[in-house]
Amino acid sequence: MSASYNDGVTVKMPIESNDGARAAPDELGNNGKDDEERQRSLLQALWNEATSTTDLLSKDTRLHHRRAKSAEGAGKIESTSPGKNKRHHGHGGTLKYRVSRGSRIAKRVWLTAFAACATSLVIALHVFLYRVFVGHNSNNVIGGNSGAATMLEKNGMPILAVEDQETKVTLLEAHAHALTPITVHSIDTLQYTIRINTWQRNEQLLLSVNHHAKCEGVAKIHVIWCDSANEPPDEIVHHVSGKVKVEKHVINSLNERFKVLLDAPTLGILSLDDDVLRPCVALDAAFLRWTRHPDRMVGFDARTHVARYMSTTESSNRYSITLPRASFIHRDYLDLYIMALPRSIYSYVAQNLECEDVAMSFLVSSLTGGKPPLLADYWAVKSMVKLYSTKKISGGKDHKATRDACVNNFAELLGLKEDGEWPLQTGKLLHTDKFFGYGAETEEWSNINVRALSQSSSSASDRLQDVVEKMQQLQTMSSNDRMSWLAKEKAMTMMEAKEVGMIEGTPEWKKRWSTQ
Repeated sequence: MSASYNDGVTVKMPIESNDGARAAPDELGNNGKDDEERQRSLLQALWNEATSTTDLLSKDTRLHHRRAKSAEGAGKIESTSPGKNKRHHGHGGTLKYRVSRGSRIAKRVWLTAFAACATSLVIALHVFLYRVFVGHNSNNVIGGNSGAATMLEKNGMPILAVEDQETKVTLLEAHAHALTPITVHSIDTLQYTIRINTWQRNEQLLLSVNHHAKCEGVAKIHVIWCDSANEPPDEIVHHVSGKVKVEKHVINSLNERFKVLLDAPTLGILSLDDDVLRPCVALDAAFLRWTRHPDRMVGFDARTHVARYMSTTESSNRYSITLPRASFIHRDYLDLYIMALPRSIYSYVAQNLECEDVAMSFLVSSLTGGKPPLLADYWAVKSMVKLYSTKKISGGKDHKATRDACVNNFAELLGLKEDGEWPLQTGKLLHTDKFFGYGAETEEWSNINVRALSQSSSSASDRLQDVVEKMQQLQTMSSNDRMSWLAKEKAMTMMEAKEVGMIEGTPEWKKRWSTQ
């Protein structure tokens, strides 16, 4: 028999006698109408249960057990043992009703699976949105407090923006980051972008820009301007070279020197202070060294750490730190400094105007498995021309103690201590050839082929090939001839600054500053 319901579903119920034969309708008894009514009631009850969403009963409980009272007391529905799934009906005859549970169980299984998947997706979406918009990770609040973020100020000036108070990626994610290859675009192996950090030293800034704009290897010069109370000089904004752009920052912090607001045309970045000059050939030689090791910093200044992680320049002939006052660095590391540097380090630099150089050097060493930075050749290091300034941002009686604290604490946070995940290594400073060899993994100029590296034939590649050939020539010269050549390069570099009395110790400097 079958029963149809309003939703169009038909349920068929086979009715069997005790011997398994199909029973005819007139064999149900004298009360045919009552029996038919009971059967319809039973079918309706079974259908309601089959389509319900209540919890399944236990395995040993009959899912379809029902007892119905006969209007005449003639019929009975008896439960059978849990394993047989039968129903018995009156007049001495037992009728067995078979109802399959498969469809109902399958439906609930699908509903449960769908609910679980939906819940997982919702959780994953919340985690993703939280990481994107909040940037939560384990580095966020080392030594800090949670709460509503506000812009951090010092002496009425903003030093830490809201968006920089929490990291965007973890340190482990930064370790997994693959640097952008420098071989995709030929410019990245031929030229570099200078980022000059400056603060209310416009004369030094202009002298620096004038000199570096003449270097053919310089693609652009970006001036990091954090002095919101003053405008940059017109000579900088509209520099005659056409290479200069001013990058204005609202925040006044040494962290900002690594926060790129203007997109650089090259992956190679030369980070400079505004009072440091070097010959163009020295910069080109260091840049060539960087193109062969783009995952490392290539600097001109060496520092080391000793027991208890204190900074020093002692004559141990070892080093582990370089300073971004003059160093080549991959563009990606600037972003990782802003996004992944532990916020306790980032906040310390912002509040104390100190130790951003240690932070960057240590960050790159951490991301390269504890390797020390690389250094330019010794002659290039000694080619520095320092511009005179009456304003100094470092020094004082507490300067050494502050630097020691930075080295110790930053090394701990970046996993660089002996028991850390990436112990900081030291490199040998001076080698046999003291004019060239300096720092770890010294360059063999006889093995460098610029055109093979750049895969380009242009005036830029010719310029760098000339640098290589000059280095090879210097290696054959006497020590006196080498020093004579270096002196001429330095004299050309300082020419303009010397004329205006900005090279300390020169007659021009004495004449200008003796009366002030």
